[in-house]
Amino acid sequence: MGRPKNIENMSTDERIEYYNKKREQDACERLEAFNTLSDDQRQAVKDLYDKLDSVLDTVLYPENGGIKYVSAFDLQELADANDTLRFNFNLKGNG
Repeated sequence: MGRPKNIENMSTDERIEYYNKKREQDACERLEAFNTLSDDQRQAVKDLYDKLDSVLDTVLYPENGGIKYVSAFDLQELADANDTLRFNFNLKGNG
């Protein structure tokens, strides 16, 4: 086997395969890093993601109601998830 080709010297199909493998490797590395977090840290990240995703889904898509349909309860849950994340990762906030 020879040396790996430079991106510039690859055919389109080779570049597609290269980048597919690179994306897969990067995803595996991110999952590995995520799994090194404590259970509480992983849960804090998941909870914040879920709450933020839900609020943004409502806000950004008019068919879901838009900003007027985000309740105070939704915002409080998002704030609580943010506080939990801040605590678990020793992040400083405004308080």
